[in-house]
Amino acid sequence: MKRLILMRHAQAQLERFGFNDRERAITMAGMHELDAIRVKIQGHLEGISLILCSNAKRTRQTLEGMKPLVPSTASIVYKDELYHTNSKILWDRLSEVEDTHQCVMIVAHNPGLTQFIQELEPSIPFKEFPTSGVAICEGEFPSWQEASPRYLRLHKFLTV
Repeated sequence: MKRLILMRHAQAQLERFGFNDRERAITMAGMHELDAIRVKIQGHLEGISLILCSNAKRTRQTLEGMKPLVPSTASIVYKDELYHTNSKILWDRLSEVEDTHQCVMIVAHNPGLTQFIQELEPSIPFKEFPTSGVAICEGEFPSWQEASPRYLRLHKFLTV
């Protein structure tokens, strides 16, 4: 059984004209979101061996906030293409994961995360993947290249 954990960054500063969007930091409310989601996600991050994280400041800060629950042996790869991407890019990056990894985490943004979950579960009752939201997906497939809505299912969705 392979597991995929998707997480959207915590609440971030509002966009400001003339400032680089990639440098927006999480807010105090975002820090409180991380405190709340860490309580709910206890025990669900065990076994992660690879983390793919957008290189934006808010996703890096979100991952930093989750590190106490993530195995210290997990490899972390920062990928620029996970910034404000779409679900196709998420599926493409997932298909590149080595099959030795049984549990992978992706920390990224909308619209890609919303699109990804809606492809897995079209009936999910939200319009947007919420900040600090975590989707735990599971599936039986031999290779990450074969990961698709056909084999991967949303097991649990956690929000603050």
